[in-house]
Amino acid sequence: METLKRTILFILLFSFSLGQNYGRIGAPLNEPKIEKKEPVESAVPIFALESAIDSDAYILGPGDEIGLNILTRDLLTYPLTITPTGDLFIPGAGVCHVAGITLSEAILKVQSFVRNNAFPEAQTHMALLNPRKFKLLISGAINTPGFVIVTPLTRLDEVIEEADGFQQLAMEFEVKVLRSNGESEIINFQDFLLDGDLKSNPSFLEGDHVQIPFGSIEENGIVVRGSIEGVGYDLIEEGETLGHYIKRQVVFRYDADLENVTITRLNLKGSELLIIGSERFDETVLKPGDIVNFMLERGVIVNGYVQTPGGFSYFPGYAVADYIALAGGNTYNGNPRAVTISHLDGSIEKGINAQVLRGDLIYVPRTRKDIFIGDMSILSIFTSFVTIYLAFLSATK
Repeated sequence: METLKRTILFILLFSFSLGQNYGRIGAPLNEPKIEKKEPVESAVPIFALESAIDSDAYILGPGDEIGLNILTRDLLTYPLTITPTGDLFIPGAGVCHVAGITLSEAILKVQSFVRNNAFPEAQTHMALLNPRKFKLLISGAINTPGFVIVTPLTRLDEVIEEADGFQQLAMEFEVKVLRSNGESEIINFQDFLLDGDLKSNPSFLEGDHVQIPFGSIEENGIVVRGSIEGVGYDLIEEGETLGHYIKRQVVFRYDADLENVTITRLNLKGSELLIIGSERFDETVLKPGDIVNFMLERGVIVNGYVQTPGGFSYFPGYAVADYIALAGGNTYNGNPRAVTISHLDGSIEKGINAQVLRGDLIYVPRTRKDIFIGDMSILSIFTSFVTIYLAFLSATK
């Protein structure tokens, strides 16, 4: 009986010890829900500036936030916003119109206004706290035409990005900007992309209008094909060279041949094929209607009795055996020792030790055994020979 009690007690203690959790504390079955707090927007907008705002160039307008200090017997500090009518309401002094003039001009005007209308001996300090926001119209060959929200510091590249970029037939080199004062200007946006020319990436004011003209395929279009991203129609500006076009527009794929480009050009006699080496890119002027082909990089073709014949990239230093290995190796009836290598200049080399050049064709022939007897085994050959011999004996008796 005593033994039975001890046994039961041992089992209980052993079971209790197995039930303990000595490792990581597990998560409860019903975890408390944690409420996600929405990020709180800052009361003060944050702007990424290229540099400090030039008070002699910045034009004030409705919505600009101004800080004004008036020092008299007391220090009076006012955060002010220019009204939709372009006025600055100054407590104790009145309404001063400041829209349409530079910040420097407004500082002098407000200082004079405060002294003439309220505090003759006051010292006045005024600063721009936050630039305003307004709507800018962009239309034409843009993916999302319409109004975009900008500030006086927003440049053309940001406006284009906000409108989801140019359409395929957009004349990026003839962007038209209609100014609110009636003036207009033609912007070659490509000059900014290539050279960083800020004159080709302007900022805007209320009432301005950006127009992206559509180009004509017949008058400005070329066709681009080959190993690049975005094949199809594209537009060129008058006198644009192949080198300039490549710099501003072409994104090569990994397998592109960067040394040669072909241009098919129509003329009175039909068409001609131009092969342009890299040293002539910057002197070759493109013409509307050109078909520009960026060729695939020449690789090495492996053919014949290999597992997976086909084309492979050229790897400097690779031997014939390496390319046969890339093709999965020779088949059982292929003879790599009798391999032939055909070069682009028409010459042919034989043997596994021949040098491989870009554009070569490697051919692995059949073995001689396979040519003469195919898949026949030695027993089949012996049986056939004996059968023929016996037939000969029977015929000569």
